[in-house]
Amino acid sequence: MTVALLWFFYRRRNTKNNDPYGLFHLSLNKRQGENANSPPVTEWLNMGYWKDTNIFPDACQALALKLVRAAQCQEDGNVFDVGYGTGESLILLLTHPSVPRPRHLTGITSMPLHHKRSLERINHITPSVKTKISLHAGDAVYRQKSSSSAHPLNPSSTLNRFNSILALDCAYHFQTRELFLRQSFHQLLPNGRIALADICFSNAPPMNPWARLIRRILKLMPQENAISIDDYIRCLEQIGYEDVKVEDISEDVFPGFVSFLKSRGLGWWLFGSVMYQYFSAGARFVIASASRYRKE
Repeated sequence: MTVALLWFFYRRRNTKNNDPYGLFHLSLNKRQGENANSPPVTEWLNMGYWKDTNIFPDACQALALKLVRAAQCQEDGNVFDVGYGTGESLILLLTHPSVPRPRHLTGITSMPLHHKRSLERINHITPSVKTKISLHAGDAVYRQKSSSSAHPLNPSSTLNRFNSILALDCAYHFQTRELFLRQSFHQLLPNGRIALADICFSNAPPMNPWARLIRRILKLMPQENAISIDDYIRCLEQIGYEDVKVEDISEDVFPGFVSFLKSRGLGWWLFGSVMYQYFSAGARFVIASASRYRKE
């Protein structure tokens, strides 16, 4: 899971180890009154759902919980968490009182540093949970020539079948989102559900000149992922998903996130202004979810 557009701001850092995000998000999780020399309690890395809060980690947790509800996670289910950052969404799935506890939790992130840190953090809580945990480092999309055979979306595997697949603020980065959705469909169990907190565009033509310019400058997503809400729904249905829902929550995401960034000082204020321009150019933050009802 990622904070949208922060990749653009930080992508030139850590390029030698191909880890553009690093751990800068730790500072964003600091709450007022916390010891400045101690690590933050949480390590969230998403844009947040700001409807009832103005505190970054609370907004991030609210978005994650909204995604879990959209995925209709069930007790003793098999859950796949895609883009788990440094592990905060994993910890939520394992410990939050309102989240049904999975029997098996699988995760994948493309960031080696995040994978390593997540393993360390999860090891501190695993003695108290009974969930089987399998964390992977690699591309969210399975590639036959480069991915490990243990990749969660390997179509030849009969072991990696999921009741729920979650993608928290990351799928717009994938090469491509549609390929990820197709692979996920085949790895969902009957009646399984996928849910994504994602960025697309308004139902108006998404690539007007202003939107095209902003997208090109920020390099937020591959061109193939820059689709409208209607196209998003159509894509899910054409793959074979049923009970497709795409909820536009932009007004409870972009303004709150931008306001938070602008409170962080001049550099973040400028970055927040750019972020708002992306919103103004037609970007929409959505919760997309759908089920696989067809039997084997």
